[in-house]
Amino acid sequence: MKYIKQIDSRRLYDDGIGDVDLFDFSHANDNEESRIEAIATVASICYGRHPVDAKKLVERLRTESGGLPSSAFEFVRNGFTHFGALIKNSLRNDPRLLTAEYRATLTPMSEMSKAHRKNIATFRIKVPIFIARQVMRHRSFSYQELSRRYTTDKQAPLEWWNSMGAAFAAQNLLMCDIYEHQWLGYQMLLKDGVPPEQARAVLGTGLYTEFWMMGDVPAWSNYFKLRLDPHTQKEHRELAVAMADLLKEHQPELWAAVDPQGAE
Repeated sequence: MKYIKQIDSRRLYDDGIGDVDLFDFSHANDNEESRIEAIATVASICYGRHPVDAKKLVERLRTESGGLPSSAFEFVRNGFTHFGALIKNSLRNDPRLLTAEYRATLTPMSEMSKAHRKNIATFRIKVPIFIARQVMRHRSFSYQELSRRYTTDKQAPLEWWNSMGAAFAAQNLLMCDIYEHQWLGYQMLLKDGVPPEQARAVLGTGLYTEFWMMGDVPAWSNYFKLRLDPHTQKEHRELAVAMADLLKEHQPELWAAVDPQGAE
């Protein structure tokens, strides 16, 4: 990719499946080419593969949304706190958002990139559904998730969380047996002609999912205040710790603004 960059990654849990990746979207609104790349990159998670023609995908998303941008457009922001960093000013919610081409006539592009990385953080996350649903209760973020309606298990293999540790060997075996029955039931329904969006009903919340998550300083401040707390469910807190570590290392200015300890 030319404009969107993966910065770093962290593994989650001891099953070798979960992970979280920090991305740099600071150039997502440089020009029309960058916007197409950003939108297509985010939207492609739904299909389990990158589009052959990114421009055509973006045009289709515009058409399907009746002339208004779809949720993937939320990931195109210019980074200024009062002009695009907030979710209410994203392209989805405010199609009049100032473009980077226009703002570059007022502010150097390098300063725009710095403003974005100071105010916005973007992650691609792979966790079991029972954690993903907790994450998505935080509604001040932009999200885009893998869809079992548009993907096959070959494009996005079915994987289940099984990270209870050696002390729970018997429970792990039981979980594996349950997951196998879910997989078999899903395959039987598909072979019987049941649409994937209906067949997935037999897949439990231990199934892994993937999603994009973008937030501004207020959103991340609230998230880390709640999810770094010792009372947070262990698996969710592990995710929050991994994201916090990535921000501390790669976006220290943003972390300084959202750090729950620093705010006290």
